[in-house]
Amino acid sequence: MILSHVPRPTTHTLTMNIPLRNYWRLLVNYLRPQRGRVVALAMVLVGSIALQLVNPQVIRRFLDQAQAGAPQINLVWAGLAFIGIALVTQGLQVVATYLGENVSWTATNALRADVATHCLRLDMSYHKARTPGELIERVDGDVNALANFFSQFFIKVVSNIVLLAGILVLLFLEDWRIGLGLAGFAIFALVVLGKIRTIAT
Repeated sequence: MILSHVPRPTTHTLTMNIPLRNYWRLLVNYLRPQRGRVVALAMVLVGSIALQLVNPQVIRRFLDQAQAGAPQINLVWAGLAFIGIALVTQGLQVVATYLGENVSWTATNALRADVATHCLRLDMSYHKARTPGELIERVDGDVNALANFFSQFFIKVVSNIVLLAGILVLLFLEDWRIGLGLAGFAIFALVVLGKIRTIAT
């Protein structure tokens, strides 16, 4: 339960200091009943990422054909393909945002009910030692923070990692030296961000 991982606050502002593995455990436990929507969300994200990788290839084909003096109709079709893919990508991102928010709020509402039930089962000494506002913040504020984490984790963190992996694969296919250089930079950036996160927490 989330209350067991949160230290007693010393100020009116309540903050959480929960290890990432505990977030992951909560995520798995409360997303398990929503397997269908989670799978749909994953499929939408994969489709959106694939289209983001395809569109630059369409641009490259357009430029190559323009430089080679290809018929104008070929350039028109390439331009229409670029616009169509961009529109579909935006549509998929909207759907992914909707599904991510829906899944996260459904999961965290179940968590909120569990936390409230847990609080109601505690003995009176616990309630006397804490103000009603603190308990409300535990049940509502901390769970809202978890809801934001869940939605951001799915939509931004996971999708951006997969997108980065796809970009690296394409770069390696073009020129292994460019791919290796960008891969090294990406690893260095991730290490630095991890260090910054450790210092910040």
